[in-house]
This record gives sequence, C-alpha cells and structure tokens, in this order.
Amino acid sequence: MNPRLEAIPPSMIRQLNSRKRPGDIDLGLGEPLLKPDAALLAEAAAWAADSGCRYGPNAGLAEVREAIAGHCAYPGLDAADNVCVTAGSQEAIFLAIKTLCDPGRDEILVVEPAYPLYRKIAQMEGVASRGAGMSASSGFAFDAAAILEAVRPETRLLVLCSPCNPTGRMIGAAALQQLAAGLLALPDPPYVLLDEAYRELHYQAGPPPALAALYPKTLIAGSLSKSNALTGLRLGWLLAPRDVIGPAIKVHQFVLTSANALGQHIALCLIKRGQVGAHRAHYFGRKEAFCRALAAHGIPHIEPEGAFYTMVGLPGAWSARSVEAAMRLVDEYGVVTIPGAAFGDSAQGWLRASFVAEPQDLAEGAARLAAFFAGRAGIRTAETLTGHKL
Repeated sequence: MNPRLEAIPPSMIRQLNSRKRPGDIDLGLGEPLLKPDAALLAEAAAWAADSGCRYGPNAGLAEVREAIAGHCAYPGLDAADNVCVTAGSQEAIFLAIKTLCDPGRDEILVVEPAYPLYRKIAQMEGVASRGAGMSASSGFAFDAAAILEAVRPETRLLVLCSPCNPTGRMIGAAALQQLAAGLLALPDPPYVLLDEAYRELHYQAGPPPALAALYPKTLIAGSLSKSNALTGLRLGWLLAPRDVIGPAIKVHQFVLTSANALGQHIALCLIKRGQVGAHRAHYFGRKEAFCRALAAHGIPHIEPEGAFYTMVGLPGAWSARSVEAAMRLVDEYGVVTIPGAAFGDSAQGWLRASFVAEPQDLAEGAARLAAFFAGRAGIRTAETLTGHKL
C-alpha cells in the first residue's frame, strides 16, 4: 500500500456518523435534508434524452463556465477561461494543491479550525502543512494579523474557508483588506485558496466581500452541494488566475476527464434562474431556532454568521477531551456531534453541531447536550464505551 495513504487516519466525521442508531439526533454530518427542485432534474433528464449524455470539454461546457464566472463575478476571475468545472468543491481543492505545491519545497498553511480535508490531501501528496489557529477567546473570528504572522517563506498556499466549516464565522471586509495588504507586502506572496462551499449561506445583509478584488493570487473553490441540497450531484468549480487554471485543468483531465454532463446542465439552469442560494432563508430559520434552544439551556456557543454549523463549548474537565465527549454523547445520550479536535488543535475544547435537522430535533438535541453537560444520566446508561475508539 501507499505509505502516505496508510499514514492518514480515516475521517473522524464519518466514524462518528457511523455510530448513529435509529432514534438518535443527528447534529453531526453537514448534509442538507431538503429535497432538490424536481423540475430541474426533469429538465436535465429531458435535455439528455434529446441531446445525449456525452463527454464534454475537459474544463466543462463553455456556457456553464461562463455562467459560473458571471455568477461569482470576482474581478480577475470573471471569464469562462478562469473556470474549471469539477466533481464538487473537494476536487477543486485537490486540483489547487496538486497544481501549485511542490512536495519537496512548499507547504500549505490552513486557517483553523478547518475542515480536515485540506491537510489530508496535502499529506497524501507529500506536501507539508501547518495550521494557523484562530482564538476561541474571540469566538474563532478571523484574525488577519495572526494569519500573516504564521506565513513563512515556504508557504505556497494559504487556505481558508468562509463562511467557515466548522465555526460558522465569516471573514469581514476589514480583515480581508488587512490580509491582502500584508500578503502583497511579502517578497514572494503565496496563493490563497478560499473555500466557498457555503458562500450562498450567509446571514448578513449583503454578499460576502471578495478577496479576489484585493488580491490577484486568489483561487476559489465553489459548489452546489450545500447551497441547493445537491451533495450527491458532485458539481463544483475552481476559479483561478489564467496562469494557474491551465495546469489545473491538465490535472483535472487526468483524474476525471470532465464533470458529469447532467450536473452541468442543472448548474446552468440554477444560475440562469437565479436560484443558487435559494435555501438561505431556510437555514437562517434553523440557526435562530437552534441558537435559541442552546441559549435557553445556558450552553455556550458561537453565533454563526454563515454555513449551517455552530461550535458548542465543552465544560470544565471535558475541555481537553472533545473526542471522548463526542463519543459519550452518541453512545449514551443518542446525539451525534463532531469533536473539535477533528478541526485542529485550536478547537479542542469544542464540538461542532450542525443545524440542518428539523426544529423538534434541534430542540431535543439541545436538551440532550444540556443533560450531558449537567452530568445527568444519558438515555442509554446501561451501555458502555468499552472498546470504542476513533
């Protein structure tokens, strides 16, 4: 076996989810429960029946690339030639790391807490990685000065996610300006990969500020998975400067050939109809309901600015044992959460809780969290944790 692959631990998120049993409250896996628009699927099927479902250009259908560029509308990344249509945002992240990073020379710097995929891909590719941890004392707010301080000469790629999985925080305009100015002042500025899988799910008046308008070495990973409940469609994109997108398309050609034609047609329909992000109001309602329930039980948490997660603070002795806390919660209290340790050292004293569930489940999940925090008996007190390890 490939020794690099063997050295990478499996997904902690998936392992926690696999322990879920019937009747458990799932605040773990971040997957929308909404159904996609059936009319879109029917239109795509009719298109395939009429036109066939053939290979497309490696980088994606021209009209789809143009639509994605126009939808995102980022200066310097606003042409079809800046877009590669991918199998979800995860492939886009892989393309960025594979294309830009020399395993013998470069490193990636990940702003944490962060989705663990970035560093696992780097490890698989033999690329060094480090985390730049945001402070829990500030509610994991993006700290441009701390990020800049962590950049080294060998940092080739800086990765951040906004709205952030797992914290729900967003990087604001002032922090973006400070970050861009500081990076541009470096002798050899790194590229920045901004993961925007949750771009459309923000809870503020206007759209998120655009890093690409301030920093020309910006790449964007995007997707329809979260914004439109299309996780199984596996349709995303990479936006990059033209000197990067060409080599990235070359990598994409070797690993995938082209993104699926049906998915591209669905994306085109969604963008043309202005329906990307149509679920934002739904998740805002879920956020409000869950945060009210947590507050009613006195459970410390981060107020999300986007995405569909919040971070729940662990009490006292549990603050250094987030994995054990998550295990006890699912095994004894029947509620699935994800330990903060999965997202980097800075999140060790926390749990990630998703609020995609129905309101009654969110209320029950908050009640079970409160019972655990208070040391009250769980719903499965007769069962033990013996032999259960991640």
